[in-house]
Amino acid sequence: SQAFRYVYEDPERLRRPVRREGDRWVEIGWDEALDEVAGRLAAVRERHGKDAIAMYYGNPNGHNFHTQLYTQLFITMLDTERFFSAGSVDQQPQNLVCELLFGDPWMFPIPDLARTDFFVCMGANPVVSQGSLMGVADARGRIEAISERGGRVVVLDPRRTETAGIADEHLFIRPGTDALFLFAWVNELFASGGVSLGRLASFTDGVEQLRELAADFTPEAVAPVTGVDAPALRRLVRDFAEAEAPVLYGRIGLCTQEFGTLASWLVYVINVLTGRLDAEGGAMFGRPATGQFEPTGEVPALQHGRFKSRVRGVPEYMAMLPASCMAEELEWEGEDAVRAMITVAGNPVLSVPNGKRVGSAMDGLEFVVALDIYINETTCRADIILPSTTQLEHSNYEFLFSAWQQGNYARYSPVVFEPEDGALHQYQIFLEILARMNGMSAGDLNGMMLDGMIARLTASPAFAHLDADAIKAQTAAHADGERLLDIMLRAGPYGDRFEDGGDGLSLERLKAAPHGVELGPLTPQLPGLLRTAGQRISLVHDLICADIPRLRQRLERASTGMVLIGRRHIRDMNSWLHNIEQYARGDDRCTLLVNPLDASRIGLVDGGRALVRSSVGELEVPVAVSEEMMPGVVSLPHGFGHNTARTRQSVAARRQPGVSANDLVDDGPLDLPSGTSVVNGVPVEVLVPAG
Repeated sequence: SQAFRYVYEDPERLRRPVRREGDRWVEIGWDEALDEVAGRLAAVRERHGKDAIAMYYGNPNGHNFHTQLYTQLFITMLDTERFFSAGSVDQQPQNLVCELLFGDPWMFPIPDLARTDFFVCMGANPVVSQGSLMGVADARGRIEAISERGGRVVVLDPRRTETAGIADEHLFIRPGTDALFLFAWVNELFASGGVSLGRLASFTDGVEQLRELAADFTPEAVAPVTGVDAPALRRLVRDFAEAEAPVLYGRIGLCTQEFGTLASWLVYVINVLTGRLDAEGGAMFGRPATGQFEPTGEVPALQHGRFKSRVRGVPEYMAMLPASCMAEELEWEGEDAVRAMITVAGNPVLSVPNGKRVGSAMDGLEFVVALDIYINETTCRADIILPSTTQLEHSNYEFLFSAWQQGNYARYSPVVFEPEDGALHQYQIFLEILARMNGMSAGDLNGMMLDGMIARLTASPAFAHLDADAIKAQTAAHADGERLLDIMLRAGPYGDRFEDGGDGLSLERLKAAPHGVELGPLTPQLPGLLRTAGQRISLVHDLICADIPRLRQRLERASTGMVLIGRRHIRDMNSWLHNIEQYARGDDRCTLLVNPLDASRIGLVDGGRALVRSSVGELEVPVAVSEEMMPGVVSLPHGFGHNTARTRQSVAARRQPGVSANDLVDDGPLDLPSGTSVVNGVPVEVLVPAG
């Protein structure tokens, strides 16, 4: 909340629309800005087709409830196949695996930290991230409590992270080889008789096929590649099996690598094979108050491969193309070449592999509009920037993240600072652009949203008895997104079901509880929660099988040469907070961490400089020699590179300019099933700079 306040107060934050005129930015009125944006986008669509408009959707949108609600309308009505998002540089392998196993891409199982006695953490640093996809207040305290009550914490990571620093054991693992290690874990489970699905066995298929797939991946076979010797792996598997309530957790380090989908899949597979999915102390599912995980009786179609990118023919996932394909798609000169682009609260020039290429491609477009509150490395390329209100100027509900917490709860945040006259929320900007592009009004679109939600609700047997007009009357005290939220809460698992005098949840009741409403601990919910055929878990899918030969080939490649991984700092939120004095001050955080053995061999010194060279670029960076790094691995944080003269973020440029690690990341390699960028395990050469 302090960060939100600092952003609200930042004098360099945009409050009104601006148009780029030569090298100057000129403030313009909202009507003029929206008319020009809608008119130019509509003209591009009319002349060149819907796919001539590209869109990039950034990570901050996940923290804005109203934006999340209206995003689908925005995407649907734009109807472009050139839709990119930060998800393909983040969690998309887990989306795909959850859809394959459970039938819903957002139904992530989360580790039950309060009740586990053996927590294995891979590719994650929850002490810094505060529990990505397992949200928890005081992650350090929760993890330390596991050891304090007699349990154990084991971290596998190429860096001895802040989380590894409080663990009982840390094992170095070579970046990009987690899937090999995890397959060897599966192999050892079968070899040692450790497979025990418990109650999951009655609705799980594919166990014997999995045994066959794991046969080649013995602990001895993978050890030379992963750097984890066979005895250490076997000991971990044995200790996990002997614990009463163990759980395996993997996060972004597993996702953003060469085999992100296989690694993410194997985390869930191991929890299933050991009976630790949907079990107290294991990997459990939340039950959000807004009801998005409630069973519908339908088996949704897989959201994969419905169209492909123009240049490489990469299949879409969840209607999105990989962010690593963005530059080549923007550069493409085919019949429906991209002519215009919309960026929504994102900075792909810093956050996407080979970001400089993205920036250059944007400079060549006819028209670029950015929905953003800063002139940053990406938005400085826009023709018009439309700034929304900030987090403290609109209400919010923890829609997305409440599903992945350590317990079930509902929490509403009211407006803290009234926005200035004429200011627009981001969802209102969405509506205005769409309305003006399509000869409608924002009110028309809001009505469509409301009618659509009520129609879907009353189509379900549980609410078929309700009258649409009655629902509208009961929720009329709220407007726009809050009205939709009221409907979801009332229809959700804890709701009042639209019964007069009912004691269930509604938005009115939630607003009367300033600290939120606790809705109970995580409880087992399978198989009832599954949205798969027959409500069964099928462990092995064709998309998974198709990628295993590629993993077998990795066994034959020696792990040689230096590789690069990323890292984050507790005062960084990607590139968001670098213009906030209170977070940007202090020592330079954009340093290259190097193991002492590597530093000595190369000739690097602590506090000196290094030249890091990859297949797509080179950067000169300050060096920090540290035993926390695995030999052969170096680390550079992402989100930096604030050294573009065209931006208007003076604190970032002065305090934490750094370099963009993504300028070293080739946008060619992908995790093939999900289309996720490979930003960890990047081959690099590290040298002493000339002169």
